[in-house]
Amino acid sequence: MALNVQMFTATSGLAQHPSVQVNIPSTFKIIGGGAFDHWSGAGNLLTASYPKDLQTWFAAGKDHENASPSTITAFAIAISDPDNEWDVIIKSETSNPEPHPQATAVLPSGYVLTGGGAFADWHGAGNLLTASFPHSNSSWEARSKDHDISDPSKITAYAIGLKPRSPSVHLQTIIVNATGPVQPHPTAQVCLPAATPPWILSGGGALDNWSGAGNLLTASYPNGTCWLAAGKDHRTPSPASITVYAIGIHV
Repeated sequence: MALNVQMFTATSGLAQHPSVQVNIPSTFKIIGGGAFDHWSGAGNLLTASYPKDLQTWFAAGKDHENASPSTITAFAIAISDPDNEWDVIIKSETSNPEPHPQATAVLPSGYVLTGGGAFADWHGAGNLLTASFPHSNSSWEARSKDHDISDPSKITAYAIGLKPRSPSVHLQTIIVNATGPVQPHPTAQVCLPAATPPWILSGGGALDNWSGAGNLLTASYPNGTCWLAAGKDHRTPSPASITVYAIGIHV
């Protein structure tokens, strides 16, 4: 049973709080995804990048304190499954409202983690993503923070799991990561290693290793067979590094 994985994208219009969703064909199922906030000026920051369901990936961002309109691109990585040979599930976990909330979603036994997402459910000044990454081979962690202005919020973590319906099919997985240098606007990229059969990119994530005032995510998205992540400090200098993760699968 071959793996046919494709990527779908959509980009929003220019807005202070940009958002967009990717809707994929019904014969596909989402196994991972990401977001890229095309910020300039003062900056626009990620607040959401997650699967709404097996056919919809949603991404959102916002400016903060300073007006800074931007566009945002959502990425959905999906497996073609017209004959329903693959079981894909989405598990979620929501935190209590906190200034710096975090949550971890865990897959049931038997599923391979292929990707995940995060949604900061902010309502006041704003709570902004700082992490959405694989916590283990079977769980996904999401983190966010308010910035300068108090705004306790809930955060929801999403873990996406894949399992072949045929017991004769053995799905293999790999998670690789890399950490970039400490910078005001940190970036990092990690690529899947060469292998036979080749690893297929199914998802990825990012962890902004912030301290002090804070450094916030602006991007976590697929780039060929690699995953790229980016962040930025905002208003107050606060350099940080970013750890980026890529998930590969093959049969």
